[in-house]
Amino acid sequence: MAHVSKPTVAVAIPAYNEADGIGGFLREIDRALVPHVETLRLVVVDDASTDDTRSVLQRLGPDLDGRLEVITNPVNRGHGPSLMEAYRQALANDPDFVLQVDGDGQFHGSDLRRVLVLLMDEARAVSGVRRFRQDPWFRMVMTRLVRRYVSWGFSVRARDPNCPLRGYEGELLAALLKSLPEVCMVPNLYLTIVAARRGVPLLEVDVSHRVRRGTAAQGSTWRSGGLSPIPWRLVRFSVQALRESARFRAQMDAPRWARDRDSHPWQDEPSPRPQRDSAHAAHGQER
Repeated sequence: MAHVSKPTVAVAIPAYNEADGIGGFLREIDRALVPHVETLRLVVVDDASTDDTRSVLQRLGPDLDGRLEVITNPVNRGHGPSLMEAYRQALANDPDFVLQVDGDGQFHGSDLRRVLVLLMDEARAVSGVRRFRQDPWFRMVMTRLVRRYVSWGFSVRARDPNCPLRGYEGELLAALLKSLPEVCMVPNLYLTIVAARRGVPLLEVDVSHRVRRGTAAQGSTWRSGGLSPIPWRLVRFSVQALRESARFRAQMDAPRWARDRDSHPWQDEPSPRPQRDSAHAAHGQER
């Protein structure tokens, strides 16, 4: 059988206070992806965690076959800026593909492999659609509202536009990120919108969703407090993100944005990519 090359892959992973679950999650990702790639980099941006996340990651590195890279924010910057940094660091070595997943471990490593297989099957951008959500009711309501807002405000139809499990051709992601604000609160939402407005097909695939790994189902970011069932921190975040997205919408409607759009070969043929071998083809049947 002729030798075929495998892709270089980086995974962008923002994390905050995930000491009790991130180790097992990264091992699962490592096992799922390493057999199918030439090189694997797991790029974790620790958003100034106050628990033992950093020490867990330091001990974990030697146990992985892929390369673990940890960037620690000096202060807590929030999920959006941490994700943007993770994307930029993931692109540093010009990988063939960049996958993204949050560090709370609410997905399975096998679904990351499925995203990779779809990218190798000529998709340029793939986004998960969470099935059987294992989140509090207010998170699911928010996802429905976001879907309607994106459809109404940006004329973009997506089933789960802010899903934190996705993958991109490396060159395409680098180009898309140039259209996003340098610092933003909801990068994945904007990537979905920009890709659609640029005419780049986004392949959506159903993925399993599970409770957060670790002892606390909600984590420390959106944990409820006081008498309200909805965390006020989440309410404040949502209001700020709505305002930011309104500014982003105005930016996209400006003539300059249209000129920038026309100056990029968004719909050109993608660069040659590694072909799949029979092992990849077998995993492709999971779709």
